[in-house]
Amino acid sequence: MATTSSPMHLSLETNHKTQPIAIQTPTSGSSLTPPVTPIGKENDPKNTLPDLLIGANPAETSALVKRNNCTPLRFTDELEVCSDAEERPIEFGRGAWSIVYKARSRPNATVAIAINTPPSSPTATTRVYAMKSPVRRDARPVLQAEALTLTRLNLIPGYERYVVPFHGYHTPTESLVMSAVPLALSTYIEDQADLMRKRGPSTATMFDPVQGSEPWKNLALKLISGLEWLHKTAGIIHGDIKPHNLLLRPMSPDDELSASIDAFPYEPLFADFSSALDISPENGRDGNQSSMSAFTPPFTAPELLSLASLKSGDVDPTPASDVFSLAATLVAAATGDLLLYPGSSNMQRLAMARDGQRILEFTRCGSNGSRVPRNGFVEKLIQPAISKDPAQRIDISEWVTLASV
Repeated sequence: MATTSSPMHLSLETNHKTQPIAIQTPTSGSSLTPPVTPIGKENDPKNTLPDLLIGANPAETSALVKRNNCTPLRFTDELEVCSDAEERPIEFGRGAWSIVYKARSRPNATVAIAINTPPSSPTATTRVYAMKSPVRRDARPVLQAEALTLTRLNLIPGYERYVVPFHGYHTPTESLVMSAVPLALSTYIEDQADLMRKRGPSTATMFDPVQGSEPWKNLALKLISGLEWLHKTAGIIHGDIKPHNLLLRPMSPDDELSASIDAFPYEPLFADFSSALDISPENGRDGNQSSMSAFTPPFTAPELLSLASLKSGDVDPTPASDVFSLAATLVAAATGDLLLYPGSSNMQRLAMARDGQRILEFTRCGSNGSRVPRNGFVEKLIQPAISKDPAQRIDISEWVTLASV
């Protein structure tokens, strides 16, 4: 996959945090942006709760993980970053705090000997992973905290339908090891927009999303259902939803929907949980968790972009802000425009994002505004999710019902 450039970001220091708030300006391609979350412990949890988790429902699993002080899963195999023909590391994406490399693994002979287990053949067991590594020293606790969140998510039955699989924290490189899912929704959106431009304007499709009306509706239902699982079952606020943080896994040939020409041909997976907050019933709001410290304005709820919030540093994401961010993501998927707002400069677009409840109005001023026509199905699904008052935004379960119509 082609390497993409890092998005430009601004930093704002706050009085009660050690980490800056990184404001991301989206560019083309996949860009992962991990802000600060709490530091996780460093013990190996591989066998921490296996007996307790057998037969537990998702809510019980989440509670068991927290009550037993689950610590990050460890990845013990050796890792090697893959290189291209010019010996340059192959990147899946990058952000303000991390770079995601394509990497190969092979069994760690030292670990195998230590547990009296003969090492397997490296050739037979080599696998390809996504290796998320810190780009600077203060990013290390960010990834350690994300490892703890991903460990808990991956212990909840059914997680693989919604979250990129996590294989552990690799201590030697201080990296997160995940399944390689190279295609981001941001790349897919750009590719669909390019195809539409090559085909030329058509009165038959100019009022439809760039990928077609039915695939867009199918994508919307999958994403909204995934967010409902994240909020209601896993008890997690994502905090940084945008096309760059949604990965697309090809649908299995065995899936009956894969044969439908109207189906969205991928399963979207949530990735990059560096801004995540735990809202599980037994935990509430963890007082040790930081407010989010990096975000991308076009996809950020307006209440989190106010000058008062940024100056105070009290910019915690909420379930309602996740709903807004996903709505903005769906608007980008419909128009094929990752910038969303048609301003001529980053500051103009930031000003529009602060007035984000008018996102559909602003979008219609852009070159692809016809794809979100008034009273169309895109507007009907998006409008309830972008109210200025977070309390007035549609409940996530009600949104699933609306998307299912």
